[in-house]
Amino acid sequence: MATPWEIRLAWLLRALILATAAFHLLEGAVLYGLLCFGALTLILAPSLLARSSRLTIPVEIELFVLWWLVTDMTLGRLLDLYGTLPFYDKLIHCGNSGLLAIISFLAIYALRMTCRIRTGFVLNLTAIFLLTLGAGALWEIAEFGADATLGAGAQGSPVMAPLDDTMWDLIVDGLGGLLGGLFGALYMRRSKRSLARWNRFAERIA
Repeated sequence: MATPWEIRLAWLLRALILATAAFHLLEGAVLYGLLCFGALTLILAPSLLARSSRLTIPVEIELFVLWWLVTDMTLGRLLDLYGTLPFYDKLIHCGNSGLLAIISFLAIYALRMTCRIRTGFVLNLTAIFLLTLGAGALWEIAEFGADATLGAGAQGSPVMAPLDDTMWDLIVDGLGGLLGGLFGALYMRRSKRSLARWNRFAERIA
């Protein structure tokens, strides 16, 4: 079970993301508003579809995802830290790729628990790295598409040209994927509470 402070923090971050989505829509940034609403829907979907509060995303993952949304959509785009702080974009990219790497690792762990798939540490780390780098490339493609069709100004930074910014984003994604994969492996090995939660989660979805 999640602790009381984790539940309160999750609801606070949900409310903040909901307010961020509303502000984006009011300012005409429909894409960012829909992304916020979509992420919240995905987070709440398991319990809503199952009509039970027992089948939910583990709270650690939800807090990671919500915090990523706050740093990107609220601080970065709504408060324009991407434009005012030169390297905020790179810092967030590293955090985002690390988050995705952790989620990828836990997904592989859940598959091992439910499907009896046997994979070693090196194979897990390689898969996590490639998934993270691939997701980063897809995000850069999405930014390029948003700039080309909507003029969103998603690519580039105050100190870099768009091409340089994109390449450094991919490099940071790769580094974040490696660090996040290592952190996820150590986290799953050492955190007894998390291990018990994921065992219960795997049993429910098996």
